[in-house]
Amino acid sequence: MKIAIPVNDDQLTICPSFGRAPYFWVFDTQSGDKSVSENPAANSEGGAGIRAAQAVLDLGAEALITPRLGENAANVLKAAG
Repeated sequence: MKIAIPVNDDQLTICPSFGRAPYFWVFDTQSGDKSVSENPAANSEGGAGIRAAQAVLDLGAEALITPRLGENAANVLKAAG
């Protein structure tokens, strides 16, 4: 299972804002692989949560750990299962 976490930097400091997080840290529990990917929505003028949710899905994440999640982003993730 791939788990995504919004982070501020490559030191893996958890970002309190999901949609505006600069990066997503992704951990694969089966293989042990870890990666850090830029969040393409971090500097969006609007709809950052929706775009960030899609980015997490595009990374193949099956779970998300985040301090906060807006309703629109949550709806995107729920719709994807």
